Amino acid sequence: MLLRASSNAIDAGADLHGAVGGATGNVAHGGLLMAYAEAANRDPEAARALDDEVIAAVGEAGLVDAAVTVAVFNGLVRSADGIGIPLDDTMLAATAEARAELGLDSYAGAANSRG
Repeated sequence: MLLRASSNAIDAGADLHGAVGGATGNVAHGGLLMAYAEAANRDPEAARALDDEVIAAVGEAGLVDAAVTVAVFNGLVRSADGIGIPLDDTMLAATAEARAELGLDSYAGAANSRG
């Protein structure tokens, strides 16, 4: 939801399908960064193997930003799912279209929320 709002604020648009393994939109080096993020979640050694390529594309600071972003999102989602935090009514309503479009309600964590 925030990605879409911030993208709209700068007239960049957002393709939310990237969040579930789809398009990488207008993000520079999006394919490489998506591959890095997926590897970091599934196979840390594979992510390390991409370090030089990511540094060549976005610099050392960009690699650090990518690693931190993966870690923060991973930690927040795991914490919320682990303790069963449901979406509140406002967020359920605001994200209904995006959740349906992306098939997010079929994920196990969706059982924590009404809707």
